[in-house]
Amino acid sequence: MLQLSFVGQMIGSLGLGALIVMGYGLVLRHFSGKWYEDYASAVVLACGALAAMTNPIVLESGYIFDARAVFIALAGPFAGPGGAVLVAACTVLPRIMIGGDGVTAGVAGIIIAAGAGIIFNWLFPNKRTPAGFLLLGCLAALMVLSLFMLEFHTALTLMESIGFTLTLVNILGIVLLGSALEATKRNADYLRDVEFNAERDPLTGLYNRRALGQFEGSLGQSVSPDKRHGCVVLFDIDRFKSVNDRFGHARGDEVLQRVAATVTSRMRRSDFVVRFGGEEIAVVLLSTSVDDAYRIAEHIRALVEKLVFAHEGETFTVTVSAGIAAFTVGETKLEEAFDYADRALYQAKNAGRNRTKILSVPVSRAAAARANA
Repeated sequence: MLQLSFVGQMIGSLGLGALIVMGYGLVLRHFSGKWYEDYASAVVLACGALAAMTNPIVLESGYIFDARAVFIALAGPFAGPGGAVLVAACTVLPRIMIGGDGVTAGVAGIIIAAGAGIIFNWLFPNKRTPAGFLLLGCLAALMVLSLFMLEFHTALTLMESIGFTLTLVNILGIVLLGSALEATKRNADYLRDVEFNAERDPLTGLYNRRALGQFEGSLGQSVSPDKRHGCVVLFDIDRFKSVNDRFGHARGDEVLQRVAATVTSRMRRSDFVVRFGGEEIAVVLLSTSVDDAYRIAEHIRALVEKLVFAHEGETFTVTVSAGIAAFTVGETKLEEAFDYADRALYQAKNAGRNRTKILSVPVSRAAAARANA
């Protein structure tokens, strides 16, 4: 009867896994960056371990058994070493506070489970498969050896009564919950890839026109007052068709990629860089004056001029022309600023290429009235 009761309560604790999987999915959806993702995942798994500790089997003299090891062991592969240490710390402290004769063995079991997860992640970082989780479960099952920190006769009695059942349930829980967490991660990664590719140019990695439309739609809502003024800079690679005709499209693609990388290398996190056309790259600079935008454009133009490309033993260089137009969020449509930047670019081309031109956007009557009010 003890074993049946134990299995029932352990399975009930593992039912928390559904909530943990949902929480893990939210973490992957709303946290970016490995550090944030790992520690947010650690918090979710720590909550699972703590929740499992609220549904224990309590034997006489304070010997406590629950499903905490499942969540602790999985912290290694899903939250990294630091996350595993965090989860272990979050469970060690409550176990010490609970006390009882089994506190030392309980703490040792937590450390063994966390260590199993860290070692597994170190040795098999890409083996998050059912077979891999079975191996992790077997490593974590070594926590049952912590019972021998108790008096030998007591440890032997506990091993005979629940040792096998505890080991089996923990291994099964790690395999099932680990597989569910990995499936959630794969789905989240797939959605990220879909979203990324939907708004990115596959050749240069820059934003595409679709993303530009979304950026323009959100511009008035998300921009703070100090960033309402900005500039559009439109770059165009001079005589790009002749590069493709003379050196081939593979070299043309390389030119586009390196020019795009040069442009983005001089941008801030708040700036928006988009592949606007075939060989056109546009930049939206927030909180930037026309003079500052001109200096940035000229610096990028000079950097591009220094790029050297090779083809079948021959080297060549390229240049870019740039057009600049200023805008004010709420007064000038971004589409209009792009139109005038394109006109300025046309002037740069007609003036001999490899230069930057500025064209002012006419102030509307409504904007002029607000300025004079």
